[in-house]
Amino acid sequence: MIIFRNLNLFLCLIYTGFILAVDVDLDIKPTLKNQKIQKEIIKKVKEEHFFKVNNIVDINNIFQQKLIESLDPSKLYFTKLEVEQYQNNFNNEIFDLNNSFEILNKYFNRLVEATSFQIEILNDYSFDFSKSEYIDIYSDDNQWKSTFAELRKEWFLLTKNDLLNEVLDADISEETEIKQTLIDRYERRIRRISQRNNEDYFSIIMNNFTDQFDPHSAYLSPKSAEDFDMQMSLSLEGIGALLGIEDDYAKVVSLVPGGPAAKSNQLSPDDRIVSIRQAYEEKSTDVVGWRIDEIVKLIRGDAGTEVELEIMPSKSLDSSERKFVTLLREEVQLEEQAAKSKIIVVDSEIRNYKVGIIELPAFYIDFNAWRDRDPNFRSSSRDVEDILKLFNQENIDAVLVDLRGNSGGSLYEANKLTGLFVASGATVQVKESSGNIRPWGDGRAKQIWKKPVAVLVDRYSASASEIFAGAIQDYKRGIVIGHRTFGKGTVQRLDDLSDGQIKITESKFYRVSGSSTQAKGIEPDIVLPSTWDIEETGESSLDESLPWDTIRPIRHRTYNLNNFAIQKASENHLYRLSNDPNMLYMQKVRKKYDQRKNRKKLSLNIEEREKDKLDRRSWILNTENSRRSLLNMDVFNSYDDLEAFRDDIDLDEISMENDFLLNESKNIIIDYLKFSSPLIAANKN
Repeated sequence: MIIFRNLNLFLCLIYTGFILAVDVDLDIKPTLKNQKIQKEIIKKVKEEHFFKVNNIVDINNIFQQKLIESLDPSKLYFTKLEVEQYQNNFNNEIFDLNNSFEILNKYFNRLVEATSFQIEILNDYSFDFSKSEYIDIYSDDNQWKSTFAELRKEWFLLTKNDLLNEVLDADISEETEIKQTLIDRYERRIRRISQRNNEDYFSIIMNNFTDQFDPHSAYLSPKSAEDFDMQMSLSLEGIGALLGIEDDYAKVVSLVPGGPAAKSNQLSPDDRIVSIRQAYEEKSTDVVGWRIDEIVKLIRGDAGTEVELEIMPSKSLDSSERKFVTLLREEVQLEEQAAKSKIIVVDSEIRNYKVGIIELPAFYIDFNAWRDRDPNFRSSSRDVEDILKLFNQENIDAVLVDLRGNSGGSLYEANKLTGLFVASGATVQVKESSGNIRPWGDGRAKQIWKKPVAVLVDRYSASASEIFAGAIQDYKRGIVIGHRTFGKGTVQRLDDLSDGQIKITESKFYRVSGSSTQAKGIEPDIVLPSTWDIEETGESSLDESLPWDTIRPIRHRTYNLNNFAIQKASENHLYRLSNDPNMLYMQKVRKKYDQRKNRKKLSLNIEEREKDKLDRRSWILNTENSRRSLLNMDVFNSYDDLEAFRDDIDLDEISMENDFLLNESKNIIIDYLKFSSPLIAANKN
């Protein structure tokens, strides 16, 4: 419960529907230009999108509802009556822009009202964090509120939680200073809302329309295209991260392989940035509520300089959990993305085995050198070919290709890389929106590696990685190990409009077996444990993602992969799941994650939150020390010692000791070698 200095004023605010006076009053209208571009987009999507929609009215019927839900997914700003009124205002015109613009005006004005209300609360009232209050953190089952009073109660709780997060994380003890941080943040939100214009509105509406076809088609207004280019330039110069905006926070969308962010191993997709500090500054700059271009300017800088980011980790269910990450800015060079290798010698009761590990973070190619006909141009397939030739010279018994985190890249390179293991032949089939299907592959490929191979994948292995792993699996050329992959099996193209551009899904990938990589991804032959729920991300988690389906398989050779050896390797893996300290550790972490993920409420009691934070750190320390004790390793005296150790791990090195999944994959390929013949012969179907 919140303690108010003036209870009568509080009751007035709640029950009389009092609206705080604010300067912002958005009343933006659609233009004739909007209507012209709208018709172009509808025509493009209707006629050229891969997934043909013959009756576009079906989408029109749910458009307003989808728009409202996308704006207010937690149901905090619209009342039930308002939602019903907008739905009743629907008419049979195709996406009535007037009604859609009215919804956006209502939403942003309501957001200003709510934010102004939060500022007033922080200025005039004191919060009691000793009460047993809770905030709902599971919005999937939320219902639209019946009254404005119910909405305002939610705004009170949001404000209290925001303040509690800052109190728990603050290095300062002055409540006034902490409150001012929040007030500044809220005022920036209002300022950003007040800068909304016709182009912003139209982009939101038309992207809500394209979202009904698939999550990768999108309308890019001229400004959006410019912002996109800016974000992409950030991914190549600076910290190597692509950023987006979500709920006032700059969110990490993806990491560039070989970039400072990826190499730090301290940033993950969906992490949110709270503040930024330059190396020469004493205080951090709170950037919650900032525009994306303003945040980009702070993060970018000269190569060789440092920037510190305050991060709210995506895997944490407590928004007060923060960490600071210091990154050295640098331009991402091709060499940083290049394939790395390591040879592991494993002692066995039968004989010693040599496993060659290839870590491939991206399917890269130096397009400029290739275009200029430079005979020494760099590419992933060329680099891996050199590694495989070295492995042949060293008489390596098996190769393990690590594609974890590899979000794709050049399809040409995926084909070339596959050819190094299976010789010439199709790698993937591409089905166009017209229905035409054509195989892609390398007709002149020469098989460089003829011994056993395994491919290690995870949920972030996507696109070209899925094509390579799927081909290895379909050709029965090797074992796929790890987690189910991302499942992006579609291709987009960018077309110009009379103003702006449209990104439209035009074709779909299928394996040589005829199975789509879309939505389902690649299912590993042997599944490794995960410390988090992989179903929370990936293509199948996206609204309106295109369905998985099949087409006719294409004729392809298969190899004599030893099924008996795979079965025995799988059985030994299951045994280690119950006995190996590293595997047991991962399963404990996953169990703990599931327990926290399934919580529906978060306490607003400061003692409970502080205890929860200490308990969580204690659990992490004890679980890690238990693992180390079973392995006869030195234990850590404190949580800080553990964190310092993790920060000092050299992530540029392929490590068996610190990479449990890589180590287990090595164990699996060794078991396969023990139970199979050393060479794999090819048969034609």
